[in-house]
Amino acid sequence: MSVTEEVRKYVVRHYGNLISADKPRFDAESKTWLAELKCDYPRAVHDDRSPNERILNFISLRRLGEIKLGEDFRPKEDTTSREACIQNLSSFLEMWQKRAERIIIRVSSDRLACTNEAQWILAKVGMLVSSLWQRGIIFEQDIASFSPNQESKIRRYLQFLEGLDLTQKTEEGYTYGNLFAALRDKFQNIHDFKTAILSHIIRERYSTLRETFGISQLEPFVHVDSCYYKPALEAERLPYWTISSIIKRYTETYGRKPPLRIMYVLEELVAVDALKHEDKYYFGNAELFSQMLDLKSQMSEISPCRA
Repeated sequence: MSVTEEVRKYVVRHYGNLISADKPRFDAESKTWLAELKCDYPRAVHDDRSPNERILNFISLRRLGEIKLGEDFRPKEDTTSREACIQNLSSFLEMWQKRAERIIIRVSSDRLACTNEAQWILAKVGMLVSSLWQRGIIFEQDIASFSPNQESKIRRYLQFLEGLDLTQKTEEGYTYGNLFAALRDKFQNIHDFKTAILSHIIRERYSTLRETFGISQLEPFVHVDSCYYKPALEAERLPYWTISSIIKRYTETYGRKPPLRIMYVLEELVAVDALKHEDKYYFGNAELFSQMLDLKSQMSEISPCRA
């Protein structure tokens, strides 16, 4: 029996039907046959307009482990175990979830910045941006005029903006940074300019807002957006979903959230054109989705963490 056939039999016996292996290669130094484990992981997405149809696509996973056979075709002890292969598969899918979310945030940041929630949450940023727009500087005495607790928060925001090249520390206080000046040249009014600043912050530092500043109110917006667009990215087409399908997907992915809250978030996302709504169906913005697909194709392969 050929080594290829031995590898195929070993895969079926130990890993199941979803896993396959590349063509074995012989390593002369270790006198070992090596075959890398891989999987074309199926993802089925439904469309509520055509309930009997399932959109089936596959995510190609590579480097899930290795089969190692000796010259006698017997498996070696350091061949990847079934448990390690499953752990690597789970690791990959978790990384895909995070990567898809990053794609969606990057493309949707302009829309998310326009939501009432984002404008309210980042009001302190808006206040600082307005001051720099009008005067070009925030003096130390301006910062010190706040209560000690508020002063501490204002300084943290100014340092945060400095890290984005939006502000710059001076002896007198803070002035605007290079990116601030570049963005200001593109906008005629303060409202559009502040929205552009918020969009840049969400796009580049969403995780910092959540982890460092404890701002979690934007999460439902990102999560609802991701609940729709991640399956769409997997299917590579825009399905039509009812609100019940979106709530079900949200619960499966992120845990339970009151339906009234999800309905409000959907209304906001539709209002800023992050999603579309027609009759009883929600569906994606084709222009945004095209940008998401482009980003997906440009990203490098994800390798799961080895157990």
